[in-house]
Amino acid sequence: MNQIRYEPDDKCPRTVALSSALQILLPNSISLVTLVTLVVLASGESEDYLQWVVIMALAVTGLSMIVHALRFQRFGSGRLIVTNFNVPFLAVSALALQIGGPSLLASLIVVSTLLQLVLTLRLASLRRIFTPAVTGTVIMLVAVSAVPFIVSVTVVPPDDTSVALFLAPGLVALTIGILVSLLGTPLVRMWVLPITIATGLVVAVPLGLYDIAGVTAASWFSFPDLSRIEFGLSFGAEFWALLPVFAIVNLTGFMKSVGDLSVIYAASHREPVALDFRVVQGGLNVTGASTFLCGLLGIPPVAAPWSATASYMGIIGVAAASAGVFLGFMTIAVALLSKLLAALIAVPGPVVSAVYVIIFGMLFIEGARMAFSGGFDRKQALAIGVPLVMGLSAGSFGSLIQGDASYVFGNPIVVGAATAVAIAVFTELSNLRNRPIRVDLARSSLPTVDEYLSRFADRYRWTEDAKNRLRLVGEETLLILLDQEDQQISGAGSNENHNHKVRRLTAMVRRDQGSAEVEFVVVSDDAVNGNLENRLAFLSDEFVLEDDEQQISMRVLRHYASSVKHRKYHGIDVISCRVESGQSKSPLRADI
Repeated sequence: MNQIRYEPDDKCPRTVALSSALQILLPNSISLVTLVTLVVLASGESEDYLQWVVIMALAVTGLSMIVHALRFQRFGSGRLIVTNFNVPFLAVSALALQIGGPSLLASLIVVSTLLQLVLTLRLASLRRIFTPAVTGTVIMLVAVSAVPFIVSVTVVPPDDTSVALFLAPGLVALTIGILVSLLGTPLVRMWVLPITIATGLVVAVPLGLYDIAGVTAASWFSFPDLSRIEFGLSFGAEFWALLPVFAIVNLTGFMKSVGDLSVIYAASHREPVALDFRVVQGGLNVTGASTFLCGLLGIPPVAAPWSATASYMGIIGVAAASAGVFLGFMTIAVALLSKLLAALIAVPGPVVSAVYVIIFGMLFIEGARMAFSGGFDRKQALAIGVPLVMGLSAGSFGSLIQGDASYVFGNPIVVGAATAVAIAVFTELSNLRNRPIRVDLARSSLPTVDEYLSRFADRYRWTEDAKNRLRLVGEETLLILLDQEDQQISGAGSNENHNHKVRRLTAMVRRDQGSAEVEFVVVSDDAVNGNLENRLAFLSDEFVLEDDEQQISMRVLRHYASSVKHRKYHGIDVISCRVESGQSKSPLRADI
């Protein structure tokens, strides 16, 4: 159970939401500015362009967090989503700027983002590929690859400074941060990030490692000379050469965003709840639009969701959407106030690294929790372990390849994600023998579904007892869907009842070692009211005579199915039930 005091929809006091946003603002803004500055400096672009990128990156990131929190129809998540640089784009963005400047970067981002928008629309169809094992593995790779990268670019001691003195603020900050996390009271742990930064600054200032003079000299407001920056789109030979690279990186960024949003959703609630993929789709829409906007502005892709949000929420105990609104407006304010921005940039690199060691350490655990949420067996271990090893070995692969391809094959996230997807695709193709059936969502379809499941059990020589359990799970799941259908028709009124169109249902059964997974897909918005998985989890064990037929079906389903997953997408409901071919559980009367 998460230590969350305020869930996304809870009414959070403004002072709590404001203080929570302030705690996230410091490390998030510092890392964003650091990463975009690194990309621009590596490309050799002008000072005016760097200033433009920093201002626009903060503004777009702040706007995206506001939209995430408020949620407009299918646009947004309705919760606290911390956004930051789209990490997989670090190297390729610098490469595009170096070769063709902002116009080439803009063209590549705008065109490659169209792939991301298409994938978001087809997320339900890709559910067998972007599994928790795949997305959790990508998050773990982000955690283990991002910290070394951040440390390598921020912990660079000046030539005239002792290495020991330069590292001292970061080491002290990291030590205090770990001690507060381990030994502090819940109230003190809420402030671990500001305490970590403050401790580092207490050590850094006397050592002369914090540029107070530079902060004092910075103007309150400033804006770059846009006449010195080349805007527009470029579709020359360089564009076509780099487009495949950007398309692959964008696909990796999409998978990372799916995993990030999934982890954030799970971490936003006190009790475990089933993942609502409509929230994920809403978040992906914001990410796609933000990335597209970055392309039009000629800046590297920012405003991608960071699963580090889960770490922030675990530390401060607040997941309220109002905190996201405050955080968004504060981030935009930082973009407009040059002096405040200078104060953030002046924080020594070792202190920034200390903060992210704590954040990404917690993030790795969140990724592992998601990856192994489906259980642990030999196949699951292979699907997670091999991509992790391949991703961590990416540096060796990249050194063997010349040219632009080295930026892809040397990227740990890209290589690990590609390996995880390849394993998921192979696993899915191995199940093509069992073709799905498509029927009307009507009681007349019960015999057809029953025959389909019986043929599957006979093909793999299941015992009669296991075969009956499989048939019963299929029947009760279909009855729950039919009951929901009847309730919607009766509640719609006589006119809509008369014109009601029968929905189609797709049923699919897959073999998985010693078990079978029965999947029902119903096309329509909110085909099933609420979430069946959550209702089963909180279903009371006490049986009462007033229980309706649907609740009895749910009790039967809970008894005979080893697991039930309900995934809700925009326009589609997917219910998956796992049935073991071995011995059944305790007698049915024990549950009902």
